Amino acid sequence: MKLALATWQEVEAYLARSKGVVVPLGSTEQHGPNGLIGTDAICATAVAEGLAERAGALVAPTIQIGVAQFNLGFPGTISARASTLMALLQDYVHSLARHGFDRIYFMNGHGGNLAPAKAAFQDLYAEYSLGRAQGALRLRIRSWWELPTVDRMRRELFGEWEGMHATPSEVAITQALLPGAVGPAAKQPPRKLSAEFLRDHAGDNHYDAATHRGAFPDGRVGSDPALASAELGSRLLAAAVEDAVADYRAFLEEK
Repeated sequence: MKLALATWQEVEAYLARSKGVVVPLGSTEQHGPNGLIGTDAICATAVAEGLAERAGALVAPTIQIGVAQFNLGFPGTISARASTLMALLQDYVHSLARHGFDRIYFMNGHGGNLAPAKAAFQDLYAEYSLGRAQGALRLRIRSWWELPTVDRMRRELFGEWEGMHATPSEVAITQALLPGAVGPAAKQPPRKLSAEFLRDHAGDNHYDAATHRGAFPDGRVGSDPALASAELGSRLLAAAVEDAVADYRAFLEEK
């Protein structure tokens, strides 16, 4: 059930049986020489909608703009400041909580969203800690690629060439969802990332846009999307949905 395609009466009826809702969270940024700029939102939405269908959940509209300032050196990228995303998430949650939703599950498609989202969650919880709000609000954010089966699969399928950005796993999912929309990949693999780089820049903790494009001129960050295929994308998406259903149901059952 999609909130945007429902009436208020249908949402009211849904709330009578469930207080859970799924929110896809993505980004609008470059994804290498052949990846779609909307990749992060496309992947997060597909997993969220698959989860919602399987679990009988409501899926809310996708937040398509994330924190991606480091990719502003590439045309087409649209980025929000961390403070802007935090404020949007707080307003989004306040609106849903006002209607009675108290289990809000964010399906994330972009690493740069994690730190702002978790900080926003703490500010929201502080309202309850300080007595400014009543109830038992619970928030969770999961990145689809970190779900256990998907994480194992992408490491087995792509190894170190999964990299950090414009990954074969995310490109493969877009190939499965949008046949013909993803063009041919670069023939040469990118340079490999050092263990130090992976440690220091996890969660898309990158420097400014000029530095980032200078280091990764075609947008790939240690990733080889030439390894992607629609067949692998279908497998990865199915695994992500399966894992997400189990995780969402466990989230709803938490005391």
